[in-house]
Amino acid sequence: MRVKNLVLVSLSLLSASVSAANDVYGTVSELVMRSGDNGDTSLYLRLDVMSENSTFESCVIDGKTLTWHLDLSSPVANYQYDIVKTSYAEKLPVRIIGHDSVCENGNTDSDKIFELSPWSWQTQSDVTE
Repeated sequence: MRVKNLVLVSLSLLSASVSAANDVYGTVSELVMRSGDNGDTSLYLRLDVMSENSTFESCVIDGKTLTWHLDLSSPVANYQYDIVKTSYAEKLPVRIIGHDSVCENGNTDSDKIFELSPWSWQTQSDVTE
């Protein structure tokens, strides 16, 4: 019985470390857009990080200056771009989760957005109630 428990605990720890990723809260403070002739159109952003709510992978050099890349070929890119613009213009917080493979190439100062969502935004129904 103890061996089974030890195996289960070990597997759960391994699966937690495999699925780890940057999980960051903050407001968009900087936008960098690039449009190149050879299709290298890109959107990068930085956040004013809410450190008390955010977690960074050990390979991230400085979480406060981490550059995020928005994949413009994603089917949800327009929706994500709207969230980024709103956060930037209205200083509303967002939550960004990066890819779990961010540390594969060693220390880094950037990550790709895996998930982006508004965080604690009031909706119109919240305001009118």
